[in-house]
Amino acid sequence: MNVLKQAAMAMALTMASVGLAEAHHADNSQFNANSNLVFTGVLSRMAIGNPHSYVYFTRMVNGKEQPWAFETEAVHALERAGLSVRSSLQIGETYSLVYSPALDGSDSGLMTAIKLKDGRVLAFLAKNNVDTANKLLTEKLLNGTPNPQ
Repeated sequence: MNVLKQAAMAMALTMASVGLAEAHHADNSQFNANSNLVFTGVLSRMAIGNPHSYVYFTRMVNGKEQPWAFETEAVHALERAGLSVRSSLQIGETYSLVYSPALDGSDSGLMTAIKLKDGRVLAFLAKNNVDTANKLLTEKLLNGTPNPQ
């Protein structure tokens, strides 16, 4: 009987840990990492945390305010990339960024790079699209001028 209880407990713990692993999604399950688009909008709010951070923007489309949401890295990964969450981004300021669009077609995406007010371009996500993001920002936002470091 004791062996049966131990087996049941092991099964329950295994199932619980699988559920936790499934709770954290892969980026490619929500975003098209093969597409990098440029977005410009006004920062409206931020939710900085772990395992992901979220930045929210608005932009005017046909005279109407359109809200957008972008997922990005956890707070420590943002800091490692050079972004100070307390001083680099200011609510009400306009920013341009590169993102991979949401697969569901919503006004959202995965932010892969952002141009700060001081002219620096920061790229996130140590994945294959970082070089593409930097190139897009250089071409579209910096008019072909290399990123000032």
